[in-house]
Amino acid sequence: MNDFQLSFSFGHIIPPTLDETKTFFTAKAVPVAEAEVFYYYYQSLNWHSENGMPIHNWKEAANEWLYNLEN
Repeated sequence: MNDFQLSFSFGHIIPPTLDETKTFFTAKAVPVAEAEVFYYYYQSLNWHSENGMPIHNWKEAANEWLYNLEN
């Protein structure tokens, strides 16, 4: 996937794989366990935000997740 992140295929958003999420979190020196929590949380929401909007850029959502962990 490119930096735009969630791919679009025939009008559908394709979320990242768990491995892509783990790689992203590992590159940020965050434990893989936290990547799994992030992944499964958004997977349970069908890759939508808490207010129901689709997540178009999962890396942006992951960075916000990490920011909230620190604060």
